[in-house]
Amino acid sequence: MRLAKSAEMRNYMRPQVQPCDDFYGYACGNWAHINPANAEVKTNIFNILSKAYNRKLSTLLGNGKDSNDTETERKVKYFYESCLQRDSIGRHYRENLMSIMEEFGGMPALKGAAWHEPSFNWLEVIAQILRKYGKRIILNADINADLNNNEVNRLYIGQIDDMVPGSSKEFYARLAMAWQMDLQKVLGLSSPVALITAREMAEFAQKLAMGMADPLEGLGMEDKARLRLLDTMTDNYGPVLNFTLYVNTWLGYDYKLPVYEYVENYLRNLRLVILETPTTTVANYIMWQLLQDFRLDVEATNEKQEKKCIETTRKYFPKFLDNLIYQDLLKSNPNIIEEVKDFWQDLKSSFHDILNGTNTQWMQESTRDKALEKLSAMTFEINSYSDVDFTKELGPLVISTHQYFENVISILKLKGQNYRLKIEEPPRLEEYELLSFTPAYAAEYNRVLLPVAFLQPRFLWDDVYPKALKYGTVGFTIAHEMAHGFDDTIRKYDAKGNLNNWWDRNASLTFEVRKECLRQQYGSHKFGGRFLPKAQAQGENIADNVGIRIAYLAYDRYLEQHHQTPEHLPHMDTITARQLFFISTAQLWCTDVNRRWRHLVTITDVHPPEEVRVRAMLANFDEFAETFSCKPSTQMNPQRKCIIY
Repeated sequence: MRLAKSAEMRNYMRPQVQPCDDFYGYACGNWAHINPANAEVKTNIFNILSKAYNRKLSTLLGNGKDSNDTETERKVKYFYESCLQRDSIGRHYRENLMSIMEEFGGMPALKGAAWHEPSFNWLEVIAQILRKYGKRIILNADINADLNNNEVNRLYIGQIDDMVPGSSKEFYARLAMAWQMDLQKVLGLSSPVALITAREMAEFAQKLAMGMADPLEGLGMEDKARLRLLDTMTDNYGPVLNFTLYVNTWLGYDYKLPVYEYVENYLRNLRLVILETPTTTVANYIMWQLLQDFRLDVEATNEKQEKKCIETTRKYFPKFLDNLIYQDLLKSNPNIIEEVKDFWQDLKSSFHDILNGTNTQWMQESTRDKALEKLSAMTFEINSYSDVDFTKELGPLVISTHQYFENVISILKLKGQNYRLKIEEPPRLEEYELLSFTPAYAAEYNRVLLPVAFLQPRFLWDDVYPKALKYGTVGFTIAHEMAHGFDDTIRKYDAKGNLNNWWDRNASLTFEVRKECLRQQYGSHKFGGRFLPKAQAQGENIADNVGIRIAYLAYDRYLEQHHQTPEHLPHMDTITARQLFFISTAQLWCTDVNRRWRHLVTITDVHPPEEVRVRAMLANFDEFAETFSCKPSTQMNPQRKCIIY
């Protein structure tokens, strides 16, 4: 395993590049040749982890029914099997799609003059869809912890967060072309009707997205959410947006408690867009969005069908499948969980000393004490879902091996029902259940979450790997998420996870000055021939720059305590332990981005391009320059460095 890991790392490297000139080019210079993004938006280690996870699921789900299977395992396997039944799905595919839409008034593009516009109330229809299937269209109706009291849930009504900003004309032009082909293939629309319908829907979607809060503005929840009464919101936006009707139709009763109005600008823009858009276009868009959960390519090859069915099964049973992978992981590596938890304590101790060190003397003692209190209260969780009673949670589901559409309907109905009930329950970490490959920090719980898929053997973690690799990859990602608790938008949450600004005025001003250093610095980097935007959102850059310091300090202490333990890989004897740490961190971000999508990635992702992440955070770190003997004023050891903590 050590030999294979060494070969992999050396293959990605381009040793002829001087590490002090371009460390990303040195560590990742050959990645794009080995893993080109020809058919994908980008390739990186997260893609590789995802594919490995899917292969493992394919084996676990495709092994057939076993007498030792639990009731839930049988249901999940039945669903996967039903998804693979292309013949039975294909026989009534279009007919089933039509019936799903017909329940909510049907699609004007299909029905033509027979579609009855006066009886169609778009707001009531999306509320009915949300009630029955738990699917949010046009409006987001989120249930999450109250910003100021995370012991109770609140409704958040407003912006849908997963839309691409409307400023990206290229994206929406491509979306229109894709929708045109799909409308012809899936619903049998004629080419002229499909063309017009697709363009109108894409234009509507783009106009909706124009009201979004720009993710690069770095707005915190205190800027985006305001507590309101439903009747007040309805009065403010007029009859076009009757929020009282929307929420009461969804929940099935007269809801009187305050709700959070989420992104006022989105709602004001939505009102104007609805007023100027033909009802037929709005209806077509709603019906098309409704269908997305039921779509399958019945003409796909067996390989594509299997891939799609794995992804669909993952989508509907994320917690159970993560638990399945977790149980499998424990069989092959029973010590891994305790070792990762030990890492957590090491990282926490390192961050404590950083917050208590000379670089934070700009904080008043009372503010530093609050920071240390928040860090002390911060918890860590591997998303194993070992405490979930899946028999109870999925008990009402009736799944058949030959009725895919009925299975999806059953799943979505249960999802819709359970989602409504959340408003009456105490807050839980449900919103993070889909993070199968990306670690996260949950501000409202002050908790770092690590997906079990991140620990798949032989990628980032293995018993025989040097600690340099473990601290440089998994250790760094955990430290990055810890640092998010003290970034520009989340730092005002307290130790309990409530929005409660504990910063003194001078500390806040100094923080903003240090953040501005990063903003200017990252904005001076180019990607795809263009300068990066000097975005107000610097949370990811802060987390990188602080995270690398936390992880390195933890590893440095390990080396001091275990100086006789060999820390190298075969055929990499000239590379020191500390150099291996930095190479492993850099290779975590080796990426190739499809040229067609580079500009879109730059203007929509709050993360800077991966190559910039590596160069910038390491250039700000004196210990990196010392490790690679970088002379002053080289690219990787500039005179001016940006330091937050």
